[in-house]
Amino acid sequence: MVLCYIKAEKICSSIRDVRTVMEDIQAKTIRGGEENPGTTAENSHFSRPRRMLQTNASVASKLQLVLDIVLVDALLYLIAYLKGIHDFSIYHFPAIVTPVLMWLIYSNSGVYRRFSGNMSRSAAVMWAWAKVAAMLIVLAFLVKASEAYSRQVIITWICVSAIMQSVVHTVMESVIRTYKAKYVQPIPSLMVGNSRMGGYLAAHINRNPWIAHKIVGVISDDDGSEEQTWHFSGLPKLGDLDDLRSMVEKYEVKRVYFALPMKTSHQVRELQMQLIDLNVDIVWAPDIFGLHMTSPSVREVAGVPLYYLSESPLVEGARMSKLIMDKVLASVALVLLAPVMIGAAIAVKFSSPGPVFFRQERHGLDGKIIGVLKFRSMKVHQESEGVVKQATKHDARVTPVGAFLRKSSIDELPQLFNVLKGEMSLVGPRPHAREHNHYYADKIVAYMSRHRILPGMTGLAQVNGYRGETDTLEKMEKRVEYDLAYINNWSIWLDIRIMIKTVFTLLSKNAY
Repeated sequence: MVLCYIKAEKICSSIRDVRTVMEDIQAKTIRGGEENPGTTAENSHFSRPRRMLQTNASVASKLQLVLDIVLVDALLYLIAYLKGIHDFSIYHFPAIVTPVLMWLIYSNSGVYRRFSGNMSRSAAVMWAWAKVAAMLIVLAFLVKASEAYSRQVIITWICVSAIMQSVVHTVMESVIRTYKAKYVQPIPSLMVGNSRMGGYLAAHINRNPWIAHKIVGVISDDDGSEEQTWHFSGLPKLGDLDDLRSMVEKYEVKRVYFALPMKTSHQVRELQMQLIDLNVDIVWAPDIFGLHMTSPSVREVAGVPLYYLSESPLVEGARMSKLIMDKVLASVALVLLAPVMIGAAIAVKFSSPGPVFFRQERHGLDGKIIGVLKFRSMKVHQESEGVVKQATKHDARVTPVGAFLRKSSIDELPQLFNVLKGEMSLVGPRPHAREHNHYYADKIVAYMSRHRILPGMTGLAQVNGYRGETDTLEKMEKRVEYDLAYINNWSIWLDIRIMIKTVFTLLSKNAY
């Protein structure tokens, strides 16, 4: 009844909105089309734009979701039958709840995006299915129904469903790709603007078999000078901006992409008006390559798209996921590595006079100063004020015990306490000494953007060979490049891959 009432209210509201708009149109017609000077943005029925960020699920995606649901439910009953269970009534509950959870979780988990390979596709399917399975288990405990189900049936069902869904997704991908290649004719499109962004976009559109529109040529915005770089390898120049309308008509173009450089983006409205009566799709791709961005995203407020050019990737659920993983793994690591850390502490104490731990002030999240813990690996010495010298190969300050600790990265283990305190993460850009940050901030573009995320005990730069001393500016630039790539592409799965790879880089020759 409640749902029917809400639906009826929505219909009535829509009818009222239509009636009001028609009255406005009639009133304007009577006034000869003149706008009422008293009309304001607050009382105008056209003041709020329609929702611009839309989720356009393809027919193939919807069919794949239905197939996934049918497959999973069929497997549940089949496995129960094979295990000798003939009364299926108890399994009706998971068979009803599972499709709802899959519908809610799969789309938001990106299962129905197009992937570059079968491994990434299978990983996305299995991760989404793991979320569904976890929620089913929690729900079964909450309703106190977990004892009613055969654990063998449920575990087998979860495992087999994950494998079979991955297989079906791979097969469906191949079938749809083959069908489109043989029977679907490409729809001609134009790219407007000789920009690096346009070249990148055109190359990916033409290589992507899932996009029906294909770029047939480019309308250039340059002055035709020889020194102008051409960013569209394999695509012809069909004319200049003055030729746009004629080329659309000549090639029967159905979609036009505007990818103008930042300096000429003001022409978008003028060019749009040239095409407004030709019934073509008009797509604007802002030249993001002309900007430096950190974890960019697009959102919407009141129907207006907002381009976030720089923000932390760890917001809401992502932050909580990383926090839980850090706390749990750091606690387990401290328990398992306690004997190693105790042994290291004793060795440091007897290796040379001084404290066991070395605490250094470094920049953490958003530039906040934190005290990073390490086992002391050097003899106690006094640094010049405002200067911190990096450890180098055969550094006389490093003790024999310290050399082993640094080589094996055991000296970094006390930072697990920093992780538990929330000052660091297991994975993230390695924190640098304050003096190093002040030195490099003026020499490397966007250097301080590294601090938009918690610093880590290990990171993408470290597992790619940029661990230890950065004795040249080029090495530090490369490290920062990897750090920013990590921030812009962060995911839990990326963290796991980096941690696994870290194990194989602990004996790197770059650590001193």
